Amino acid sequence: MNRWLMVLLALLSVSLQAESASGYRIPQTEILQLTSKINHQKYELYIRLPRNYETSKQSFPVAVLQDSGFSFPIASGIAGLMGGRDIEDLVLVGVSYSKDTTPQISRTRDYTPTFAPNEKGAHSLEAQKYSGKAKEYIKFIEMEVIPLISHKYRLDNNKRIFIGHSFAGLLGAYILLINPELFDTYILGTPSLWYDKGAIFRLEEQHSKTNKSMNATVFMYIGEEESISKRSNMVQDLLNYEKILKSRNYKDLKVQTHIIKGATHFSSFPLLLPDALQRAIPLSKN
Repeated sequence: MNRWLMVLLALLSVSLQAESASGYRIPQTEILQLTSKINHQKYELYIRLPRNYETSKQSFPVAVLQDSGFSFPIASGIAGLMGGRDIEDLVLVGVSYSKDTTPQISRTRDYTPTFAPNEKGAHSLEAQKYSGKAKEYIKFIEMEVIPLISHKYRLDNNKRIFIGHSFAGLLGAYILLINPELFDTYILGTPSLWYDKGAIFRLEEQHSKTNKSMNATVFMYIGEEESISKRSNMVQDLLNYEKILKSRNYKDLKVQTHIIKGATHFSSFPLLLPDALQRAIPLSKN
């Protein structure tokens, strides 16, 4: 056989093998299927366990992530690098978008606190038809997700962390108003406070009239470049919201806001998460 023909056949064989290769799987992860009896949606839970989980008997902090399509791989890499070194080892739980809808409809339905069919600053007016079901989704997290993972894994439920970015950051701000003790620590990245003409500001004002405590530690982050937006000045919105929360003197509330120099809405999440986790679950030096 001609030498060059043999080389071409070998290259073709390698190419065909590459095309049939299986997808990459994040180490130390597993997937749970869950159909909610509360909002009747189907979800997957992506679970990442610490590398020493099987050989230890300890209970671990747990972080529940939204928008898991991007947040779970990022958080998994950070946990793998920093866990047991700069931060405590922890269990990560990523909640998928609902399986029978588009991501845009899923996050609009599940992460937004109010029905706003005419909100043009979000994904689309079609997605907005499903908006405002965050209260049901929070019940799903409280009554179905947390009991399931608490039963299946060794978790330190005194170190339960919420992680959300953008619409999911808005969701976290809403949880703080209706069920703040669901999580001990909230990491809110660039929350969409502009949504529905600043609905979260109105909801917080109503909340403050009858509630004097908010037992949670909150780390809020935003990219410096998010001051330039067609929707609003998102940096100023977040600073205003922090000011309002502090002015209420809510008992047991600890809140910090951090502006990430040079970051945009899209680059801020991978930049904020290592810092936030070091603040939330720093590794003891003892």
